[in-house]
Amino acid sequence: MHNTKNNNYLVQGRECGDCEVCCRTVSINTPELKKTANTNCHNLRPQGGCSLYPSWPPVCQKFYCAWRTLDDLDDSWRPDQNKIMIEFSRENFPDPFAERTGFRFTILDKNKLSKNRKFARFIMEQINNGTPCILAYGIEENTEPAAAFLNFALKKAVKSNKVNAVLRELIKALEACDNRPKISFKLENDELVSV
Repeated sequence: MHNTKNNNYLVQGRECGDCEVCCRTVSINTPELKKTANTNCHNLRPQGGCSLYPSWPPVCQKFYCAWRTLDDLDDSWRPDQNKIMIEFSRENFPDPFAERTGFRFTILDKNKLSKNRKFARFIMEQINNGTPCILAYGIEENTEPAAAFLNFALKKAVKSNKVNAVLRELIKALEACDNRPKISFKLENDELVSV
């Protein structure tokens, strides 16, 4: 879906195809485009694809999930297939991870997480490498997903090198996100406002 011109960091030959997870999941608050989380972008056609193609707003032209940029992630990692959208992130990570680039894993289907051993191994590798990792979950319309910092929560499970232990801790992190108070937004006078 995205224009790959001058994007040398993208995996060659890899395209979004029918995946529109970013068009539905993320919230956007820029002068050119505003949308709440977990809602379809108003430019998304009912039959799929963007009605603005190929003239997307700058925010859309610059956004690529990690699947589009990391060779290590095969086609099964495409967000609509794996039910996890992986993004690069520079969130407010705690010390000693502050100022580092890490990963944000937005879980789209909590039922698939408990059996996703490939994802657990990927998380283990990232945490062992000192890469900050955040899990985000929340599928309610117009509601920002809640997030949990994983590096501290999964430290013991990762050190054990047991995939099942990591999966159990990931489920706990997802449940913690699911139980947190929700922050909802609406569009009012072309502005995103909390409700």
